[in-house]
Amino acid sequence: MDKSFKWNMFITSFIPLWLSIIVADVWNVVESGVENWSANNGILSNLIEVCKLNWVSIIVSILVFVLMIISIISINVFLKDKCGNTQAPRIKIKKAIRANKLSSEFLLAYILPMIAFDFTDIRSVILFIIYFAMLAFLCIRNSNVYTNIWLEFKGYRMFMCDLETKKMGRTHIYTDCLVISKNNLTTKLENDIEYWDFDNYIYIDLR
Repeated sequence: MDKSFKWNMFITSFIPLWLSIIVADVWNVVESGVENWSANNGILSNLIEVCKLNWVSIIVSILVFVLMIISIISINVFLKDKCGNTQAPRIKIKKAIRANKLSSEFLLAYILPMIAFDFTDIRSVILFIIYFAMLAFLCIRNSNVYTNIWLEFKGYRMFMCDLETKKMGRTHIYTDCLVISKNNLTTKLENDIEYWDFDNYIYIDLR
């Protein structure tokens, strides 16, 4: 699996966290500006003073926004390229069950605890970077990047499936595979789908 795609999947799975950080930091900057704005100084002088007082919030907000946008664009380009493949492999759906709890479990387990970090304080930001880097290493190394909020926004849903394929003339059944699809796979039993796979146990339906 493409490592840059894993990274982008991981980053976009935390979109609620990134939006929360941006809102909190922008709110902090605006409040600081209102409290410290001086009618005796010019607009430029006031803006410079606000930036000096809130440089951590401003830098964090900009970096988070840029990182999020780059990852979103990269995923869209990647999926467009894969969906444009006219010779994608096919695999048969033997069983499909909607996996509708994965996103909410991911939100509760990973995203909500990290909102507790203070992203206006440089020490707290450094601690967050250390924690997030370790989490990213473990998730990307183990391909645990499938619970993706951005794909949910794009209309994809997750299904636990049994899949059938033929290799060298023999039929192979892969059980308990995760398939990410825009289609309702529970109505596609015994039908083939065109796919791109994450290390042979997580698949994206390309059509």
